[in-house]
Amino acid sequence: MKIVIALLFILTCTNTYSQQTSNITGRVTDEATGLPIAKVAVAVINDESIIAGSKTKADGFFSITDVEVGEYSIRLNLVGYNTLLIDNIVVVSGEPTDLRIEMSIVSTEEISVEENRFVKPNDVVNSIKSLRYEEIRRSPGGFEDVGRVLQTLPGVSFVNGGRNDLIVRGGAPTENLFLVDNAVVPNINHFGSQGSTGGPVSILELDFINEVDFISGAFPAKYGDKLSSVLDIRLRDGNRDDFLADINLSATGLGAVLEGPFGSKRKGSWLFAVNRSYLDLIFNAAGFGFVPEYTSAQFKGAYDFSDRNSLTVNLWGNLDKVTFNNDEEEDRQDNESVLKNNQNGYVNTYEFRTILSKKSVLKFNLGRTFSNFDYSGRDSTFTEIFSNISKEGNTTLKAEYILNPSGLVQLETGMGMTFVNSNADLYRQTDTTYFVDDNSGQRYILPELNSNRDINTQKAFGYAQLSHVFLNNFRINLGARYDYLGAIDNKNYFSPRASLIYNATPKLNFSLGYGIYYQSPSMIWLSGYPENKQLNEIRADHYVAGIEYLFASDLRVTLEGYYKDYSDYPASTIRPFIVLANTCGDFEQSQDFGIEPLISKGTGYSQGIELYIQKALTTNYYGLINLSLFDAKYKALDGVERNSSFNNRYIFTILGGYRLGKEWEISGKFRLVGGRPYTPINPVDGTQLVSQYNSEFLPVYNSLDLRADKRWNFSSWTLITYIDIQNIYGKKNISGYTWNKFTGQIEANESIGTLPTIGINAIF
Repeated sequence: MKIVIALLFILTCTNTYSQQTSNITGRVTDEATGLPIAKVAVAVINDESIIAGSKTKADGFFSITDVEVGEYSIRLNLVGYNTLLIDNIVVVSGEPTDLRIEMSIVSTEEISVEENRFVKPNDVVNSIKSLRYEEIRRSPGGFEDVGRVLQTLPGVSFVNGGRNDLIVRGGAPTENLFLVDNAVVPNINHFGSQGSTGGPVSILELDFINEVDFISGAFPAKYGDKLSSVLDIRLRDGNRDDFLADINLSATGLGAVLEGPFGSKRKGSWLFAVNRSYLDLIFNAAGFGFVPEYTSAQFKGAYDFSDRNSLTVNLWGNLDKVTFNNDEEEDRQDNESVLKNNQNGYVNTYEFRTILSKKSVLKFNLGRTFSNFDYSGRDSTFTEIFSNISKEGNTTLKAEYILNPSGLVQLETGMGMTFVNSNADLYRQTDTTYFVDDNSGQRYILPELNSNRDINTQKAFGYAQLSHVFLNNFRINLGARYDYLGAIDNKNYFSPRASLIYNATPKLNFSLGYGIYYQSPSMIWLSGYPENKQLNEIRADHYVAGIEYLFASDLRVTLEGYYKDYSDYPASTIRPFIVLANTCGDFEQSQDFGIEPLISKGTGYSQGIELYIQKALTTNYYGLINLSLFDAKYKALDGVERNSSFNNRYIFTILGGYRLGKEWEISGKFRLVGGRPYTPINPVDGTQLVSQYNSEFLPVYNSLDLRADKRWNFSSWTLITYIDIQNIYGKKNISGYTWNKFTGQIEANESIGTLPTIGINAIF
């Protein structure tokens, strides 16, 4: 806390050099084809007044010089395209503000708002929210982590304050699809949970992110193999004119970002980042028994061979390691309940885009992802009782064709194949659980397992989707998808999708969405027992209805209702009360992985309603209010309907910020979330009755996060600093209860209370 007070004093007493200027540069392309757009009028707006402007050249690039440092909006206008407004454009000294912007063709029959801040892709009508870099960076309590920031959106909950798992509309954290520059990535997190999508902290460098689309339901046919949501991340290109550097100290680590041009003028660019955590130093200093450390590196290259042909390359890798301090008996006992989780992995993706005409584009994407998991569990005598050493690799080739003959019609088709290589070396001692059968009084037992299994198989997919505007103000999206998985007996799956939006007025629209979605069983589920190849792909049917109203160009309200119907969820034959949707919270226990005989007999549903109010930053303040009410339940083999482990029932979030001049910004976030279900523990022996599984609820979660940002603009460089105080009033939120067999007591898993962090970012 002394560090925080000292930094506050420095920030308060230091003046920046005034009247510094910099440039705004960028490139504008067609959303559907990627073709550069010429003659787009680009205006810089401050307090609704145009202060500077320019037009794009034939290659789509533009440059606006001598813009005073500060925060602005950008308006882009061209006949035939929807007028676009982009807020949160920050201009600092030391480097130009470089933008990558996509514009969509306007239909002559479609009703549209003249200046559109809240743009949706043509094939998505509801359940979508978009975030740009600056919104993610300054989010209080977000740790500059895209996953944590998404937890403020409608219908999104979390496991606990220490992780960024996405619990979307009651679905499990295994049900989220991640794409980075159009390539599927299994997990974007350090210490990522095997077979799931969450973790403690993101691998992706925030300075690489240009824009994020998050779709929480009824997503189109081009997205597959997941049940609940899509996180579509588009990375920015490096600067094509100058070499730039950025050194940053964040809440979790120290990193640097370098970028610059490649090839002849504006033909290509590169970005490189490296990051090293210092959590091991903090945890060791605090005397924690569990000490994580991680390192990552990331690269992006982009090159235009011509006006029509371009290549994008993305590479990154991570090294994650956990060590234990077991000097004290108490540490040894505490660490017995935590799995060692060492990981390393990499992602390589290459996308070649060729523009066939002004109305069509063809894309080829080749990607390779690899993860090496090393989980180990030991008892207090250091005897290994669980081991999971797994390697999972995916090599994917896909081709996509987009035809956009007019603003009325868009057609997209694609196909691809993934070659899957998996090896799982598994060991588990006989595991006597604490769950007790009410009738027999006996505990459930997971049998001993010692296996080493390779799975080499293929996945394939194909899809087609059509977007069409008719009767002046209706747009319908129709799609179908085919998926194939060679590792299971039932290999073929077909899923139709449809959505409709009715623009009643330029400010009011109604939408409907429907779709069938399938998700492949995790490789770790198939590795433990050969009979698990009889599993089907998990199915969820989505039904979504929504209404959106624009009270002003910078203020919108949306109200959505949804219903998700789950079937063929893997259920345990040994523990007939378990559906695997309920076992993937944090993967700290050997029982979380689903390494047991399974059958596709689990069913369930999730239903809810979401209210979302968003005020964009146009003058000096912004904010959002999110209220989500929902209910999620499952049935396992015993046929009893029980609460999902992620059935929080309600989420309320209010977030806002205020800009004080050109240098200061203050913001805050308050969250109130219903407690997750849990099974009560017998205080005598720690057992848990199956009849009481997920029958009670944890205490309500609530926290208040506050943040202050300040920019110091010098003649040739900028220093950005912030103070972020998470859970400022120190609420000890409870994420669960455990039985301590050494003390014979029930213990609450409490958060650490108030957590102040600082960030320093030097740009030059």
